[in-house]
Amino acid sequence: MKTLIVLAAAIFTLFPGCVQAAPAKPPLEVIVLGSGGPRPFGRGGSSFIVVLDGQPRILVDAGPGAFLRIGELGLDLDKVDTVLLTHLHIDHSGDLAAFFNARALSADGPITYHIFGPDGAGLFPKTSRFVDLLVGAGGAFAYQKTFGADESFAVRDLPINLDPALNKIVDRDGLVVEEIATHHGDCPSVAYRISYKGAVLVFSGDMDASALPNLVRLAKDADLLIFNCAVLDPPASPSQLYDLHTPPKKIGEAARESGVKSLLLSHTAPDVESQKDAVRQSIRASFAGPVAFATDKLRVPVGK
Repeated sequence: MKTLIVLAAAIFTLFPGCVQAAPAKPPLEVIVLGSGGPRPFGRGGSSFIVVLDGQPRILVDAGPGAFLRIGELGLDLDKVDTVLLTHLHIDHSGDLAAFFNARALSADGPITYHIFGPDGAGLFPKTSRFVDLLVGAGGAFAYQKTFGADESFAVRDLPINLDPALNKIVDRDGLVVEEIATHHGDCPSVAYRISYKGAVLVFSGDMDASALPNLVRLAKDADLLIFNCAVLDPPASPSQLYDLHTPPKKIGEAARESGVKSLLLSHTAPDVESQKDAVRQSIRASFAGPVAFATDKLRVPVGK
């Protein structure tokens, strides 16, 4: 054994490049679980896992397919205790109960979830009511609290009026999460900003262009803005969709005004995917930074 140790030391001394330390994990990273939209095109509905110091910690939206991607990636959910919902459309929340199930069945002890999402209006319940309808007493999956780990749910309903104020909703252990109201037709919606160890990540959620001033404020100088790009520039998409989504030209203008460093486009459909060059060109008329398209299971480090 001594001979082996001496030999290894000699090799390292003579050829230090042969032995390299494992690359440091980025403090902040995002994993795309679902990059698709509401129609079934073979990709998951909108969903992301935010990783802090190499450990999955935050679920952002839970569209259909999130459960499947978590299993395919072999993600450790043991520390995921925060859920950020941008809005309650099915393609952003349909796998929430499945996520609870996956998390509970792999847990070693009790779980307290901190869940944030928009207040209710019209046909849409407030987020606390939505969670209660899923897993509360008398809910669709009331058994969930007895199946695996002991679970509790601390849900906060976020304001949905287009007040330009940023609200800080998490501030612990160097992690700061802020939110602001956006607009997505008749569906209450919010956007989120996650800051950790000098890196900043922003999720637009689904939103139309009327709420861009709020998003610009939220995304100020962010390292990465994940913007849902579900339509082409007018008139290339159905006119009613512009009451729900922001076209590429406006995305580029918002990215420039906010000073974000890079853009990742998600929630895309085949008509957008088939015109990637035109979408990039439209965005780059205003924004000079990197522009990429999300795919399921993509991992993106955030910041330096």
